[in-house]
Amino acid sequence: MIELRDVCFSFDGESSVLDHVSLTVGAGERVLLLGSNGSGKSTLARLLNGSLPPSSGTVSVDGAVDGLARLVGYVRQDPRNQLVSAVVSDEVAFGPRNLGLPREEVVARADEALDACGISRLRDRMTSELSGGQQQLVALAGVLAMRPRYLVLDEATSMLDKATRAHVARVVDEVAARGVGVIEISHKPVLRPDRVLAMRGGRLTEGELPREAPAYSRQPCTPRSNHTLRGSKLTAVYGSRPALSDVSLELRGLTLVTGPSGAGKSTLARVLAGVLAQDSGEVTLDGRAVRPGDVGLAFQRPEDQLFCDTVLEDIAYGPRMRGVPDALGAARDAAGAIGVGEDLLDRSPFELSGGQMRRVALAGVVAGRPGAYVLDEPTAGLDADGVRELQALLCRLADEGAAVVVITHDPEEWASCADSLVRLRDGRVEGVGEHA
Repeated sequence: MIELRDVCFSFDGESSVLDHVSLTVGAGERVLLLGSNGSGKSTLARLLNGSLPPSSGTVSVDGAVDGLARLVGYVRQDPRNQLVSAVVSDEVAFGPRNLGLPREEVVARADEALDACGISRLRDRMTSELSGGQQQLVALAGVLAMRPRYLVLDEATSMLDKATRAHVARVVDEVAARGVGVIEISHKPVLRPDRVLAMRGGRLTEGELPREAPAYSRQPCTPRSNHTLRGSKLTAVYGSRPALSDVSLELRGLTLVTGPSGAGKSTLARVLAGVLAQDSGEVTLDGRAVRPGDVGLAFQRPEDQLFCDTVLEDIAYGPRMRGVPDALGAARDAAGAIGVGEDLLDRSPFELSGGQMRRVALAGVVAGRPGAYVLDEPTAGLDADGVRELQALLCRLADEGAAVVVITHDPEEWASCADSLVRLRDGRVEGVGEHA
């Protein structure tokens, strides 16, 4: 049994992230943990497997207070934070190898975990060449190969398509049926829990399954001008494999780009924004070749574009580079539009939760008001309020004439917002159609 007794935690010794939290999780139990961005969920997850020590109180697993990482497998919100090997097979074998197991058992466990996660075909690939969703599956396989007694999933399926999420749910259900306790932290849970808990202001309370959020209602207006982002015959080789093959798109209004993990969506995002050079073809915005900075780009991982000392300075960086007269004012407006509170503006962006960092990164992109935006999985890790605030903001930008591209595994979430839908598969356009 995992047992937390009166646990408190603070990063700075002053403000509490966790406030007298007590919790038990039994063998084979499925627990869903909900909570808004910044409520302390990921901090609690790190305490559960010993990645963080409590400021006060105790954390024990089956009576042990040391060596918790061997007992509690933890799949982090960002898989890159736990990938340590260059090749997928080595990554999945890393944990069992460090347990001192015989080589034959290490190989058997790695093969079993790769097969269970449906990624045996990736065994010889470089981990750095994988999509975000594929990296999530590799991280999960590496944890499963350790055969932990408990499993903590922190937004571990946020970058996966619906079919792969369902597959992961089946895998985790089988693990739970063998007696492994599971704690899922997610705004879009995939498991059917035995118990639902919620974090609110650092305290743990009883919760309930999230209800389906009402669809955002868009009433488009006719802008005076429509910006057009166009890609013509785009081909890109990323790493050792072709990621895009002869892709041509004409993008106006709000366009969704969807497709399975590894389809080439994130490569397309970087090419459209001018930060990754295509091997052939052309990208233009309103007829001019796109240069870095012309298109606002939100990365799949918000940490990749945060670098200033404070949240406000980070959001203001884009407007300053674009010569916006009142860059700080533009930054404050963008922060308010996407739910970045005044209380966060003077903090370091790296002190924030994953969802809060995503809001800050998105605010920094829209504050410069370019003519086009490309956002890669922008709702991953966002709570329901954050999703609706983002939808409202992007719909307004599209209605004002911007070309807005949203790369998503959840097209149904945007069904009432989008003007069109593009489906990618294996680096090619599989279909284009209206989606509104």
